Amino acid sequence: MMKTRNFVIVGISVLAMFALAWTIRVPEPVQSAARLSPVGEVLLQVTPQPTEEAGEPEATEEVPPSGLQKLESFRSEMSLSWNGTKAFEEEEGKKVDKQVEGFFNLKFAFVRQPPAYEMHMEGVGLEGMDSEEVTKFSFIQVGDTAWMYQSDTDSWMQMPAGEMSSADFMEMTPAILLPGLDAKLKEKGGASEQTINKVKCYNYTFSEKDIPQAEGLGEINRASGEMCVAAEGDYIVDFSLSADVTSVGEENPMFDKGSIEMSYRVFDVNQPITIEPPAEALAQQGAREDVPMPEDAKIDFSMPGMVSYKTALSVDAVAKFYETEMPKQGWKLAEDEKTQFEDWVSLTFTKGKDKAYVMINKEEEGKGSSVMVTIQSD
Repeated sequence: MMKTRNFVIVGISVLAMFALAWTIRVPEPVQSAARLSPVGEVLLQVTPQPTEEAGEPEATEEVPPSGLQKLESFRSEMSLSWNGTKAFEEEEGKKVDKQVEGFFNLKFAFVRQPPAYEMHMEGVGLEGMDSEEVTKFSFIQVGDTAWMYQSDTDSWMQMPAGEMSSADFMEMTPAILLPGLDAKLKEKGGASEQTINKVKCYNYTFSEKDIPQAEGLGEINRASGEMCVAAEGDYIVDFSLSADVTSVGEENPMFDKGSIEMSYRVFDVNQPITIEPPAEALAQQGAREDVPMPEDAKIDFSMPGMVSYKTALSVDAVAKFYETEMPKQGWKLAEDEKTQFEDWVSLTFTKGKDKAYVMINKEEEGKGSSVMVTIQSD
């Protein structure tokens, strides 16, 4: 029996000190298939926490889109590393300060036509993550199809594009992480002109005095850095930050007191970029090699041990297909394990210690069927 699988990207929580926290879930694979199997509600959502104005915890401010959304293509990279001390509660109830360190990296690429984007995250040292092993997460969308990877299962899933858009990741820039800094630097002036990654920029230097204090940032005791803003498009092309921070109020997922090093860059602006799922993601399509599918099957959702798809075949034709083709692959239709109603059929096959559950449902609109195949091993 399939369970709802929620993939929470704990790596993003590293940005909580900058008042940013996102939750990512698997999209519902196919509406009709959800009626057939206890997959449950699985929605794809990316919900950024609103930035709160200092002294006004209830107020929210919508962050304006950056110039990145007007580009035809680009790549970006963000890196954050830290070290410091954090209080951990011992068995006796006492808290003891311990040394902590870690890192968080994010790589992103975007192409407007044909529409595609990819995002890869990795991190170590966060609460909820292994303290030594790197946690990885990837999301790739090409047209109306998406692929998702998480390292704790070392597996890829294929699904409809869902509700997530490239803009949800495109706005993960220093302008959001340090709200108001870019405006403060422009007002301060004194920028020098540079060309970085083939983009003409205005380069600003800053210290802790230039960073607007905002709830969620903590107390910045020392900071130094540079911000390079594109002369055309007004997006950040290059950014660096070194700072000493003390946690204030809400618990910092990294440390109570420590130092951070952060970098961000945008490159390959309006250059040819190819985005496609990796070979290992395509290799994991379908339930497994010995479980056949009709030639016209269009996969809606796929992960190891489970696949759902649509076909133009009728419910009866799909049932006959599996009753004929599964035995050729060594499967045996379990006795009394065929259930049939007017527009719904359930079949159970066995092969050694494995069981294959095939659920076929008439499409709610138009002709054809929705099919879900799940594999269980005893």
